[in-house]
Amino acid sequence: MKIITRRSAIALSLLSLSTLTRAQSDWPSKPISLVVGFAPGGPNDIVARALAFRLSERLKSQVIVENRPGANGNIAASIVARAKPDGYTFLYNSSSLALSSVLYRKSLIDPLRDLAAVNGTATLPLVCVVAESFPANNFREWEALLRANPEKFNYGSPGIGNLAHIAAAMVLKANGLSATHAPYKGSSDALQGLLSGGTHFQFDSVNSPLPLIKSGKLKALFVTSSERSPVLPDVPTLAQSGSPNVEASGWQGVMVAAKTPASIVHRMAAEIAKVMSSSEMTATLAAQGGYVISTTPERYAAFLAGEIDRFKKTVDDLNIQLD
Repeated sequence: MKIITRRSAIALSLLSLSTLTRAQSDWPSKPISLVVGFAPGGPNDIVARALAFRLSERLKSQVIVENRPGANGNIAASIVARAKPDGYTFLYNSSSLALSSVLYRKSLIDPLRDLAAVNGTATLPLVCVVAESFPANNFREWEALLRANPEKFNYGSPGIGNLAHIAAAMVLKANGLSATHAPYKGSSDALQGLLSGGTHFQFDSVNSPLPLIKSGKLKALFVTSSERSPVLPDVPTLAQSGSPNVEASGWQGVMVAAKTPASIVHRMAAEIAKVMSSSEMTATLAAQGGYVISTTPERYAAFLAGEIDRFKKTVDDLNIQLD
């Protein structure tokens, strides 16, 4: 039997530490996966692909967007949480990561325990859109229709528990209105449902329906931000429209498996901050109606914890709970 002495154990530990340090200093040495929890073409996917393209240039290693939709982003989050913590599998998350942790009785993961915050990326206000033929052109007309026809109208969303779903529920409750929720598998599918007449209205991050609004296929009734969106300057906010103020913006960011080396987390965070603050990216985001929110891993972690607390109060107030 081979006996490991104290000296040999120390040597093995030093060798292991040296190998780990070298692996971290060589990072990245192969392609990186950026897992998006929603289907291609949605508001998160749009920004994730722009970010991945520019990160690939900076890191000199390909960053590949991998769409793993389902369960309001929970499937993607679970994949990343269980991935090897070596810095080659990252999560491109949305507000749904915080929402899911308080909505589901049996959450697949705990984002504060199973994931590590890397950095925020962008925030986008939500806009309420209807088909061009819908008989309402502003909040007051929309409100009057829903009030006169309780439960007659339905609204689409990218999925149960998505911020678009919760924001709609918040606006409806704040105004004493009711409508039926019709969840889809993603923002693009939901918008197609709206265009085909399967649903009557939809809340969505402004960048997703923006081309359809510009082309006249959809009408924007109001935005859920405190100020008007620069890309939709003629569309009023809820407060300007005469509704109780309900502010809801969809934010996005990057997470990674817990126990990923801090050196990798901070390197990726720094690269994300550089990309997001570049003139090219800020212009790209501004054209979509978005704003940059990149900071540091520590600040993004604190922001996430604060959003989870805020959403818990909202969900409790709406009395929404999912299995």
